[in-house]
Amino acid sequence: MIIYFKVGNYKSIHQPLTLNFNAASIDEHEASNLHKTKRHTLLKSIVLYGHNASGKSKILDALVQFRWMVINSAKETQNTESINVESFQLSSASIDKPSFFEVGFILDSIRYRYGFEADSRSIHREWLLESKAKKEYPVFMRIGQDFQIDYNRFENSDKLEKRTRSNALFLSVATQWNVSKAQRIDAWFASIFTIHGLSDDSYRKSTIDLLNDQTYNEIINTFVKKADLGISSIEMIDIPISQEDIMKNIPEEMHALFKKRFKDDNLSKVIFSLHKRYDENKSFVEEIPFHFDLSESEGTKKYFNLIGLIVKSLLEGRLVIMDEFDARLHTLLSKAILKLYNSGKFSSSAQLLVASHDTALLDRDILRRDQIYFVEKDKYGATSTTSLVEYKARKDSPYDKNYLDGKYGAIPFVDDLETLIADVQKQ
Repeated sequence: MIIYFKVGNYKSIHQPLTLNFNAASIDEHEASNLHKTKRHTLLKSIVLYGHNASGKSKILDALVQFRWMVINSAKETQNTESINVESFQLSSASIDKPSFFEVGFILDSIRYRYGFEADSRSIHREWLLESKAKKEYPVFMRIGQDFQIDYNRFENSDKLEKRTRSNALFLSVATQWNVSKAQRIDAWFASIFTIHGLSDDSYRKSTIDLLNDQTYNEIINTFVKKADLGISSIEMIDIPISQEDIMKNIPEEMHALFKKRFKDDNLSKVIFSLHKRYDENKSFVEEIPFHFDLSESEGTKKYFNLIGLIVKSLLEGRLVIMDEFDARLHTLLSKAILKLYNSGKFSSSAQLLVASHDTALLDRDILRRDQIYFVEKDKYGATSTTSLVEYKARKDSPYDKNYLDGKYGAIPFVDDLETLIADVQKQ
């Protein structure tokens, strides 16, 4: 599980900020929203709130970029390529300084602290520390191309520092050279689901794979039924037909979608949603199929795309990071997903980190105060975060109303747009 994520001097983030999954000492939803280990009590979910351009997406982007670097920097970045990081540009003091990233996490009952500093040209610093009890021990430390490595803690990593380019992470290089500890850490980062709520199509395969598995088929269909989408069930059929034949019979605006779906020119896996048909007496008499992509709403398609991801993350204990969480989803569906990750009815080490605008999720029946973060920019354009628990808000206070009233900041102050139009008409 993730313990915290810290980032500084990255895009709109100037001074380092931390998303802390360590639970605060408050007595709220202790039996459901918390995951307790021997040494830690961790939050199962965190929700970021803030107005447009406050920096919510930049925080999530930083964690996504961190993950990408761990998995790919040694195998995809060439020696001459730049690193995809950008410092805070609105201060002359930070432009030429490296960006900072650090994650604390628990893996195989060991607590790790891993991070690095980098600019677009090179890795300035990199470190990995571990602890089984209170004391931390360095596994390796790096400053530029100088390395200090504990070979007892990082077995089979001898001489790998000589194979590490200035723009590649040593951890990533060690993974490529079969250092088992590095591979386990790499696998943990790779297991994180990262998704943008407005482009969730890439995760449909997870749902389809589970739909094809008889063990999970019923779970997928139950998720669909319980969402009250008017769908009785979902079925998938292999139709031996060429792309060319289909293109002739569908609207032109659907061509790109179908091309994306097809992997085999002669075989199409078509998803159908079954709906009940009733007679003149309003009695249901049969189920009829509708082509899922042509007939269902964008919200229904998004929910379907996410089901596989949700089920896999909960069953396998994986972290999910999602921007625009509530986009195209009804508030009650968003709440249902949030409740699922905070549930105390089953055991799972899954965690959820999302950004949202839906103030209905600011519900004390669903979230603890330490699970709510407000994101805003100061007058210098720098992003900062504040947990609701830091505001000393009463646990029985109306979080959503207080937020919209501006008591927690992180809301836009919109000028009178009506007067603006009226003034234009007078000219």
